[in-house]
Amino acid sequence: MFTWNLQYISKKRLADTFRQLMLNPLKGDILIRIHTAIHLEEEAVDLAKFIANLVPGAHIFGTSTSAVISWGKLLQNQCVISVTQMSAGRIKTVLLPTFDDSGLPVSPALLCEQMLDAVTDSDTKLVLSFLTEPYLDVNSFAAQCSDRMPGLKMIGGVTNLSEFIRNKYHNIGFVFNETGWTDKGLLAASFSGEELECCASCATGAQAIGGLSEITDAFGSCILSIDGEDAAEHFLRGIGDKVVQRPELATLFPYVYAESQEIPVVFRYSDRTSIREQFDENAPCNAAFYAAHPDLDCSEKRARIRLDHNVSKGRQIRRAFIYDQKIISDNRDMYRHMENFEKAETLFGYSCMLRAQYYANCVKWELSAYENTNICGCITSGQIVHINGRNCYANCTFTVSAVGEAEAVQAFNPYAFSYTDALADDNRELLEYLCEIEMDFSKSDDSDAAAELRTFVHDCELKLLYSESDDIPNAAALRMDIRTKGIDRVCMINVFDISSMETVFPTEMIDLTYKNYLLNCMRFARKKGYSIYIIHQWHIAVAAPSYIVSLAEFAGEMEKLQRQLFEATEEYIALVPMFCVLDDCSPDNLMQAYYAGRVEMMQKNVQFLVRNAYVDRVDEDSIRERFLMVNVINYAITHDKVIPYYQGIYDNRRSTIHHYESLIRLEDEKGNIYYPGRFLPVARSYGLLYDSISRIMVEKVFNRFRNEENRSVSINLSIRDIKNPEMTDFIHEFLSTVSHPENFVFEILENEDIDDYDELIRFVDKIHDLGAQISIDDFGSGFSNLQHIASINCDFLKIDGSIVRNCCSDEQSANLIALISAWKRLSNQNIRIIAEFVENKAIQDVLLDHSIDFSQGYYFSKPSPEIRD
Repeated sequence: MFTWNLQYISKKRLADTFRQLMLNPLKGDILIRIHTAIHLEEEAVDLAKFIANLVPGAHIFGTSTSAVISWGKLLQNQCVISVTQMSAGRIKTVLLPTFDDSGLPVSPALLCEQMLDAVTDSDTKLVLSFLTEPYLDVNSFAAQCSDRMPGLKMIGGVTNLSEFIRNKYHNIGFVFNETGWTDKGLLAASFSGEELECCASCATGAQAIGGLSEITDAFGSCILSIDGEDAAEHFLRGIGDKVVQRPELATLFPYVYAESQEIPVVFRYSDRTSIREQFDENAPCNAAFYAAHPDLDCSEKRARIRLDHNVSKGRQIRRAFIYDQKIISDNRDMYRHMENFEKAETLFGYSCMLRAQYYANCVKWELSAYENTNICGCITSGQIVHINGRNCYANCTFTVSAVGEAEAVQAFNPYAFSYTDALADDNRELLEYLCEIEMDFSKSDDSDAAAELRTFVHDCELKLLYSESDDIPNAAALRMDIRTKGIDRVCMINVFDISSMETVFPTEMIDLTYKNYLLNCMRFARKKGYSIYIIHQWHIAVAAPSYIVSLAEFAGEMEKLQRQLFEATEEYIALVPMFCVLDDCSPDNLMQAYYAGRVEMMQKNVQFLVRNAYVDRVDEDSIRERFLMVNVINYAITHDKVIPYYQGIYDNRRSTIHHYESLIRLEDEKGNIYYPGRFLPVARSYGLLYDSISRIMVEKVFNRFRNEENRSVSINLSIRDIKNPEMTDFIHEFLSTVSHPENFVFEILENEDIDDYDELIRFVDKIHDLGAQISIDDFGSGFSNLQHIASINCDFLKIDGSIVRNCCSDEQSANLIALISAWKRLSNQNIRIIAEFVENKAIQDVLLDHSIDFSQGYYFSKPSPEIRD
């Protein structure tokens, strides 16, 4: 089996790629999956026909989606094409209608029978199936498939659309192949073969809590009553009435069916709506529901609970919630299944739209474990998953399936499980909601009215707020206590370099030392009445409200604890824990203050520090400015708004312009011009943005002066440019072909540290070999000392502008200019000196007194997009 994924760019690129793949259906069945977030229906069919012509005999399987998954990455507004060719196995596909000619939905039993008859054999191991949203019996369909063909694994889901297409055109996903498309259908593909093996699993992060309840009445996908009580009232009593104003909270608290308690089922809450508004009375598919409820007031507007699939009365459900530790646990289990599967030649992966919307960090993190594999899939409205030996329909789930004919190992990424900090952010809304409920409890006089809600919140907190291994409150609990209990003094305690410890000491001794370390911290905190939390393994926090203990007293107590932990015995490993006491903490500034404290402690080489967390607050203005500059840079790159300005450099002996310095400017969509001091630091911090604008700038200057015979220009280069092979190769190629390479001066910017002088010298020598010249900028600051200048062998030396600007008012600046001029005379080097920032006659007179060769500044010439003599 062979699988390759490619991103759709154009038909020409697609044809070239398929030619390189040399696909031949005679060598084995071929399945070509298309998951697209950019094509409308007819466009998608046209693409499928194009592919069918390129690879006659291939099975085409296409779905719309809101985002695609390829090589372990989640990609918005893209189309991914995945090619799988079997060695000996077989592939079958079928496109079936889910509604008959009269508009009635095909029964789940019949749809199951039609699909299985069309695509399965006795040795079928996996069926990939996608349905469209109007068909609401998907849950029953999946169950029917398990009943009829036990052991058959299924994966897939319900199609959806990208936000752009949904907002501009329509809101129903579709399936397609080379023969056509439908938004009322089922597309299935089967994998069969004696040597074929399959593994399927899923991760949800759902934790069921509380007792069982029963759906006692339902109208299609709308639940009317639970345990004989109005369904909406039952729902609100369990999670609180704030969901009325914020319906999206329902996603944070799904239900599960009793028979599959790992699989979340999201209830959608809507306020003041009627059955008739939700179910078209004239639609044939709803006739049976109306007939079954002759006494129901279908016009009454009231709160309703609805699912994305039909449900029958009698099914038992439990409340649940999704949280980070369960997500990690579920994904680790699924990862082990995939990693241990011996025939993982091809991976399929599908994640639910709700998971992507409300657990964005989670989806990216989950996929990172598969980022070096050939996993391909998309985002769905809901999934068909295989769990506990059965196929079922799920919401808010990530599912993966591996299939293969021969032994194969994928390049999985186990390091993903070492970086789970971002998942805690996905808990933020859930924790904030629980905090709000806690605060409402404290204000409420009715202790009996919210008993069920209290129980639910308590059960959530037991899972969310406590370390699983040590039964101690965790980082989430600390943030919650800061918000609800007034805790604002926190001491972060951490032991670093555990990896070194592990290379020297046995695991048993490290575990014993950890338990003793944790026990000493717990005893000390509880004796003083402080709260203690496990942030992560050896990272512990001890905290208290400022109204209970003064900062001086709290810091003094933490010093005592540190001395206690320093004390070494033969039984335990000697520890040197770092203590960072933070005052004035909030949920938003806590970790930022801690990281800033760690940096300060490393710089000062201390193990104990007290600092105010508030001083590390986020500078919102600088953040806004940074994002503005990123937008300006991207706009300039894509709209040809990187503009070279030119400033003349005056020859003090010949009294004329000698050459020009090219200066980069950016223009935004409103015509505003931006100077490098504003955008270059941002561009450099992103790396690739700098590379793009620097390349554009150099290219434009080259083109402007390519044919000049009597004009020279200097071009600024950073150390990053010099270390960039693409940039240096481009420069070398240009200089080797241009008629007058001597007209080009490369001005090396001094404002970045140089870590490899040999590389810099090689660049300078190469430039000289090609006939061009070198200038060193900002002489007098940074790296540009005399020893380095002597070794670099430059043609021009530019005095730092701050020295020149102050030479009339600052004696030291004037002396530096005199020193540079004297050094030039004594060194006998053929270096010419340039002074920049020459703004008036007084500065120019000082420069002339010291025989400076060239002057540059507003006194002679202002930068302009036009060259001015």
